[in-house]
Amino acid sequence: MAMKFKVTFSQLPTNPPLRGEVVLPITDIDQTYTLTFNLTENCSTTDKFIGLWKETVQPEAYNCGYNFYPTIDESMFIAMKERMNWIIETIKTMNDMPNVDESLVLNENSLDIEILKLNALHLYFENVSNMPEINTSNAYCQHKETYIYLEEINQLVHSMEGWEPPSLLEFFGTIRVNEGKDGGWITLPLTDEDYNNFTIYHDWGDLTLDYFRVGKDLMASFATGDFKLIKTKGLCQQNTVHTCFEMRFQQRGISEEPYYPIDLLNKWCDENNVRDYYNLDLPMFNSGRVKLGKIDMTGTTKDEVMSELVKCTSLTNVELINE
Repeated sequence: MAMKFKVTFSQLPTNPPLRGEVVLPITDIDQTYTLTFNLTENCSTTDKFIGLWKETVQPEAYNCGYNFYPTIDESMFIAMKERMNWIIETIKTMNDMPNVDESLVLNENSLDIEILKLNALHLYFENVSNMPEINTSNAYCQHKETYIYLEEINQLVHSMEGWEPPSLLEFFGTIRVNEGKDGGWITLPLTDEDYNNFTIYHDWGDLTLDYFRVGKDLMASFATGDFKLIKTKGLCQQNTVHTCFEMRFQQRGISEEPYYPIDLLNKWCDENNVRDYYNLDLPMFNSGRVKLGKIDMTGTTKDEVMSELVKCTSLTNVELINE
């Protein structure tokens, strides 16, 4: 029997960045929209994902975090710069967080991405997230405000780093479900077999296994020109299977061609002698993500999906179902 994945969104209006932590299911919201995904058959990593989901999710109540990245217009891009600068100023008043360097304040009068500043802000997010007093299993309650601002810095960076004036509607979302009231995630280590399930061919409507780490992998470092991470051996390749996934509603390049610019990545690695630092022949350096599933388009169209998705701001339910 084929396995499907059903995601139900809230469309109650709010402003980006769209992120949060919720206890699902939520049954008292009228403005909702539901997508169904067909899960990939005969994929060992997808099978692990399904097994972990059944072990993790208690249908009566489960904890879920989400980050949504809808299409951003020029005015919202400037508003996000203003929000980042506000967070930088706010951090100065917090005793448990080191200050952000003033040179990283963004120019609110420019549509320039300022990628070097964003790279440095992401590194700040990584470093503080990995501080011993922050990165512990019981630290969340003591440093809840810290976590909120760190995650917002992370989302703002990823929302802004590849920004350009929009020509079409897009939506990218990550959803993270943990084991319930006690928090935490059940994970399995990625094996060479799992890494060999990675694919660089992603299309609009794909469901993929989330990266689920603090840091950047090889492709992310290349995309942001962050060779410093290579020289310091700071790459963080994806390393677990978990109940966290990505929804991809972006049209990059040409259908049936690689989603990732592999030729440019290889050229960048050669030009920067990356092999002096890493053995890129190991399966862990395979590019792409594991494709867990694909949107079920029964009874709908691409235009209808996108017009509804860009209205979605939160979640009301995430379900694994048999059909």
